[in-house]
Amino acid sequence: MIESAEEEHPRPRWDVALRTWIENRFENWGHVSARNRWPIIGSMVTLALLLGSQVPRLQIDTSTEAFLRSDDPARIVYTAFREQFGSDQLIIVALRPPRIFDSGFLTTLHEIHRAVENDIPHIAEVTSLINVRETRGRGDELIVRDLLEDWPPDEDALPELRERALANPLYQNFLFSQDQRTTTLIIKLDSYAGNMDSDDPLGGFEDTEGTEPPSLSGEQEAEAVAGLTALVDRYRNDDLEIHICGGPVAAARLASEMMDNMAVFVGLSLIAVAVFLFALFRRASAVFLPLVVVSLSIVSTFGAMALIGVPLGIPTQILPSFLLAVGVGGSVHLLVIFYRAYDEGQSREEALAHALQHSGLAIVMTALTTAGGLVSFLTAEVAPVADLGIFAPLGIGLGLSYCMVLLPGLLHTIPLRRLAPREAGRAGWIERILLWTGDQCVRHPKTVLVCMSAILLFAIVGITRLGFSYDPISWFPEDDPLRIATEFVNAELGGTVSLEVLVDTGEENGLLDPSLLGRLDRLSDRSMQVESAGHVRVSKVTSIVDVSKEIHQALNENRADYYAIPDSRELVAQELLLFENSGSDDLEKLIDPQFQRARLTMNLPYASPTDYQPFIARVEAVARESLGDDVEITMTGFVSLMTRSLNAISTSLRRSYLIALAIITPLMFLVLGTFRTGVAAMVPNLAPIILTLGLMGWLGIALDTFTLLIGSIAIGLAVDDTIHFMYIFRKFYEELHDTELAVRETLRTTGHALLVTSIVLSLSFFIYAFASLTNLVKFGLLTGVTIIFAFVADICLSPALMALSTHGDRVAERRSKRSHADPAS
Repeated sequence: MIESAEEEHPRPRWDVALRTWIENRFENWGHVSARNRWPIIGSMVTLALLLGSQVPRLQIDTSTEAFLRSDDPARIVYTAFREQFGSDQLIIVALRPPRIFDSGFLTTLHEIHRAVENDIPHIAEVTSLINVRETRGRGDELIVRDLLEDWPPDEDALPELRERALANPLYQNFLFSQDQRTTTLIIKLDSYAGNMDSDDPLGGFEDTEGTEPPSLSGEQEAEAVAGLTALVDRYRNDDLEIHICGGPVAAARLASEMMDNMAVFVGLSLIAVAVFLFALFRRASAVFLPLVVVSLSIVSTFGAMALIGVPLGIPTQILPSFLLAVGVGGSVHLLVIFYRAYDEGQSREEALAHALQHSGLAIVMTALTTAGGLVSFLTAEVAPVADLGIFAPLGIGLGLSYCMVLLPGLLHTIPLRRLAPREAGRAGWIERILLWTGDQCVRHPKTVLVCMSAILLFAIVGITRLGFSYDPISWFPEDDPLRIATEFVNAELGGTVSLEVLVDTGEENGLLDPSLLGRLDRLSDRSMQVESAGHVRVSKVTSIVDVSKEIHQALNENRADYYAIPDSRELVAQELLLFENSGSDDLEKLIDPQFQRARLTMNLPYASPTDYQPFIARVEAVARESLGDDVEITMTGFVSLMTRSLNAISTSLRRSYLIALAIITPLMFLVLGTFRTGVAAMVPNLAPIILTLGLMGWLGIALDTFTLLIGSIAIGLAVDDTIHFMYIFRKFYEELHDTELAVRETLRTTGHALLVTSIVLSLSFFIYAFASLTNLVKFGLLTGVTIIFAFVADICLSPALMALSTHGDRVAERRSKRSHADPAS
């Protein structure tokens, strides 16, 4: 009898004993927190206040260069380019009057031009028909002056002005459209804070040798854009159509919309969470406590970012949504068990100790596993994604602290209401649905897996249809002024962005060689013929060649047939020297002082970076073919940087998710105790991501920075749900030795919490469907769907997998019983 008893109740495994010891420590914490509630609350509130006080210092940076690390080769090249030539991101103010060459309109244009120069902050340069360079010859004299330096005395002088303007190739698709209906102000902002682009050669950065000077901040760019918008609004009327666009305008608008949408929809999500929590729990404390945990974790994480000096970027914008999902989940899992015990008559202390003993370890392990997986983002080439690898785990840690430390202290302090047995039984119909589902999945596990496999296979086919895109302008509604302005300038002037081709001759005065200038000229002509996907095509090319031709024409009686490159090195040098001595500094914008390096600026229509990638490759091939091997060619500029950022985002996120999977998988084995259970747990972890990606593929929704980041939330929620289910199931299975009963008990407790969190979170994300930016709409809808997929996977797949996983245990147990019943066998 003694041997039989020992065999029926074997000595506990070491992992079970360790788990039991840890669970007892959590149970003790429930009692300790009761005795020390006020010091606990005081210390946690102090931490939240210290970090929260830093939030006003948090900045937003949506610039393209902010995507890349400071040591990224593409960013280093772009920074050197900006230091040499200034910023290539321009603000374009496009004006469409009844007639451009009209005295009344030219007066208005002059007023706007001077107001921009004098009244708008952070402006480095303004170019329009008012002050654009005109190079003319008068005898042997070279005259370089503003086009409208001498104001037309009357209407009779305007035709001659128009003729001079139309004769200059520099102006077309730059200062006026081909049909001469639209003209522009081209505005360049200061490249760096402290007005480094000013006439002061030191620009306030005397001690910054060897470091990247501080760029103009997003707030300063936004200040300039806001001032400019208010200025031109005063001049809009039925006879004067005005549009404003360009990189700084898009960045400022995007930052503004991000802040507005994030504040509004995170707030609405919190309200939705509060409403649904109250509807499901019927008590104010069940609303108050999770919202405290979530709100403090979000505020504290943003405070930590501000304290360290890390700006909020496009990828890190998901942090509030992510922390909302993770924070609500942990709190609800604890509260479901607490309220159940509290309603059954236990004291606060006993109910909390029971809840912590039941779910505390699972809550901690889900947080650590999710944080461990997201640490993989640290390897990303994209700076804001790498920041996500720091602050998402930090936010999880802070949320865990508020959940496991502050929440128990508050539960011992705030007023609580017990629900009557009849009222407490409101959830009976929910339990019946969950239990019926679990029973069917346990009894027919192979059927469940076959059906799910077919669904996943269909989703995988959809994944093969996925494309990648990143087009912030398309995020705005079709009637948004920025989108209208960008499309207008694309159509009328050929584009709002530029690709820069840097040419290094390798020797001082190398650019004085007429043969090299001729090759640059041929490159300009050939690049105008390059066209790629999305109808990306060069509308204009500007370089030192244009200045050389312009000077040569002016010094040859302004005759059009002399608009050509001089035929000798000496003549090129003499003419350029005359140009420099005229007082113009325009050469500095095109070449370096040693005449060794030059830039070719190619004006392009705004498009998705995926359209630019093949175009840049073709232009680079044409450049190498046209210029030969004796010069060094580098592609840079806004378009090149945006394309590099897109590649870095795509590569980094995909690699980070693979690393996250490699980190999470062994952690799952460790948390769940057995290799078999750990492998089974990875299926419901991956299923929601596969299903969401498949849905996107079939619906034609492209991957972008936001939809890719849904995976981080999916990882957090799937890991959270799966660990809670599997962990609690193992506890009940080791106690009951019956799979169906263990699944029923798991669903009765943890399953209820999973349902509550899934309903609350999915509905709170669906609220994003009302956002003004389409990327947020897709983000909210797809995240809500992913949450539903994760819940379905856990209540259907997990029971079926556990039924198959424990089948061998049940067979061995039956054999053992038969062996004891028939010793002769």
